[in-house]
Amino acid sequence: MSVIRSSAMEYVESGIEGISQCELWDNGTNGGTSLVRLLAGAYFPNHNHPGWEQAYILSGKVAVGTEVVEKGDYLFAKAGDIHDAKAIEDTEILAFTEKGVELI
Repeated sequence: MSVIRSSAMEYVESGIEGISQCELWDNGTNGGTSLVRLLAGAYFPNHNHPGWEQAYILSGKVAVGTEVVEKGDYLFAKAGDIHDAKAIEDTEILAFTEKGVELI
């Protein structure tokens, strides 16, 4: 068992303006569990999912492809799904990925 205290969590800039990530667990296949923060207006361009992704919206609102998801919503993307994301509000997401994402 391991515990990561909130006081020890570090967010790292993703290289995309307004988006940062705190890696909680690395599964060894370029995936794992992360907290992702998107500032209002941040845009994550089209990307492919080589494996599945599950996301739970902790706060905020974001347009993911043609859907708008907000606090309390759950999103599942299967392997091969391609979409973009734009934060409508400051947003925090708990994300689980099987094999990460690939920018297109």
